[in-house]
Amino acid sequence: MFTPLGIKKSLTQIIEYELTEAIRAGTYPPGSKLPTENELCDLFVVSRTAVREAIKKMNARGIVEVKRGSGVYVSEMSIKNASDTLNLFFELSSDKNVILQTIKTRLVLEPALASQAATHRNDDQIELLIENIKMTKACDINDADREAELDNDFHKTILSIADNQVLDLLLGPMFNLMPKFKTSVFAKSQEGALVKKKKVMLSHHENILEAIIKQDEKMANTAMYNHILETQNNYIKNLRQ
Repeated sequence: MFTPLGIKKSLTQIIEYELTEAIRAGTYPPGSKLPTENELCDLFVVSRTAVREAIKKMNARGIVEVKRGSGVYVSEMSIKNASDTLNLFFELSSDKNVILQTIKTRLVLEPALASQAATHRNDDQIELLIENIKMTKACDINDADREAELDNDFHKTILSIADNQVLDLLLGPMFNLMPKFKTSVFAKSQEGALVKKKKVMLSHHENILEAIIKQDEKMANTAMYNHILETQNNYIKNLRQ
C-alpha cells in the first residue's frame, strides 16, 4: 500500500504526507483506526521515532486523534476542527502580508454580507448591533483588548445573519486576527490619536447600522466597503512607516 522510503530520506514529513493522502483518498475514512505503530514501521521501513513524530504532527493538525491504550484514529472532520486549525494559523503567523491579505479578503466578502444583512436582519439582531455600539462608546479608550473584542462582535453579528457555516469558518478566524492588526498599527499611538481612531470606527459602524436598519442593500455594501478600505489603508500606512 505504501512505498518503502529507505533510511536516507527525511522521513517525518513524507510519512505525514503519505498518511494524509491515504486519508484523503478514503483508505482510512473518518473514525477508522490507523495501522499500529509497528505496522507503520514495517510499511514504511522506518524507525518508531519517525512514525511517532509524523503522528504527533497529524494530531496537532487535527487530522488524527490519539487514544491512549487504543490507537490512532482518523478525526471526524468538522467545521469546528477546521476553524481551530485556521485560528492557530492566524495566531502563529508573523508574516505581515498575511494580515494585509486577510484585510483584502474581508474587503471582498464583507460588503456583500452587509448587503445581505440589510435584507435578512431581524429586530433582535438590530438590537445587538445597537447595544454593541453603545458599549463601544462607553469602553475605556485605553482598554484596547475590550475595544477589539467589541469591534469583532459587531462584525460577527453581521456575519451571523447570513447563517452560513462556511462563511463562519472563513471569516471567524479572520476577525480573531484583527486584535493583532490593531496592536501593530496603534501600539505607539497617543491618546489623542486613539480617540480619533475610535471616533472614525464608530462612525463607520453607525453608517453600516443605519443602512441595515433602513434595509438599504446598496448603502450597506458601500458603508462596509468604506470601513474595510480604511482599515486596509491604515495598515498599509503603518507598513510604510
